[in-house]
Amino acid sequence: MKIFKRSNPGFTLVEIMVVIILLSLSFMVFLQALNTGKSVRVNSEIRTIQAVLLNSLQQEIRARKYDENNTLPWSQSLGPAANETTVTDFDDIDDFHQYTISSFSSYPAFSCSVAVNYVDASNGFHSPQSNPTNYKSVMVKISHKTQPALTDTMIISSGF
Repeated sequence: MKIFKRSNPGFTLVEIMVVIILLSLSFMVFLQALNTGKSVRVNSEIRTIQAVLLNSLQQEIRARKYDENNTLPWSQSLGPAANETTVTDFDDIDDFHQYTISSFSSYPAFSCSVAVNYVDASNGFHSPQSNPTNYKSVMVKISHKTQPALTDTMIISSGF
């Protein structure tokens, strides 16, 4: 009986090529997962900054009194008075009507806008009222150049 002995122990070229192809494919999947993770992280950070800016502006608005007048009748016109030119001059909620920031100093890619309207509970606070009521709707919108805007609406009562 004749026994054949393998003279060259080692891997064949086909085996090496299969291993290289499998490693290349797994490395490509790994890089794609890293790229997806980075995109998700960036979007999450942008949303977090939007939420912080939105909350900060809302707190600043809530810190103001309901109206220029302390009792009825409430001011007919919305927006700042002639002598109120900066946010630090704003003394009531409706001074923020049509207030905009085109770019925050510490976050230049972000902007904001505010709209204030009188609303009424009888229609579910949904449609603006032409006459002053005991409720104001304050819509704050924080925008980013690459992401959808983050918008929140507050209904603020006069307390009466």
